[in-house]
Amino acid sequence: MKATKQEQGLQSVEIQLTPDLLQIFFPLFQQGVEVEVEVGCTIKQLLTEQFGISADYLAARITTLFLNSKAIDDAATAVVRDGSVLALSGAMPGLVGATMRSGGHLAAMRGAMTYSDDQQAATAKSGRIKLKLFNLLLSELGPKLLAWGILISGTQFKSFLAAQPAEFRFRNLSVDGKPVAAGQLLSEVWLNSGELVKVKVFLGDE
Repeated sequence: MKATKQEQGLQSVEIQLTPDLLQIFFPLFQQGVEVEVEVGCTIKQLLTEQFGISADYLAARITTLFLNSKAIDDAATAVVRDGSVLALSGAMPGLVGATMRSGGHLAAMRGAMTYSDDQQAATAKSGRIKLKLFNLLLSELGPKLLAWGILISGTQFKSFLAAQPAEFRFRNLSVDGKPVAAGQLLSEVWLNSGELVKVKVFLGDE
């Protein structure tokens, strides 16, 4: 995946966990996590060119998209800007799901909930967006999002770690590229700060 320039001074944590622990991150994904990306591009460009999601997967599996709370019908024209909130979901059941489906026959029923872009042309640059995942995309795209890296405050990250069950175990752990013992992590001074931390999580058995 194409990475963006790392922001100066941003603490970087890399963790390896067993694949069965992916689900502990689902609440974070549903609330939305900040990520560093190149903004000023379309949703389709963001997902396929930066996150490495295939166009076929985008068309078949990501059937519902919201940009800044507006439903998207064409991912190839909706522009992602710095500070945007992008929500991705698989097919939702019932009339609501049919109405919100991208390009669906009932899209006209949305009215003002449908996205339209009347802003000036965007310039490609490094930025941040909030990305949300729902239903089947939690397990299918969650690992890709974690490997890309999420931004979270030190205090929020500490609370997240402290809330995990006893079976939560790090296989490998590093801070700014230097190996750190698992027991040492919670004592790190920066975890008591509101400053953002870039966390990358890799899921594997080895």
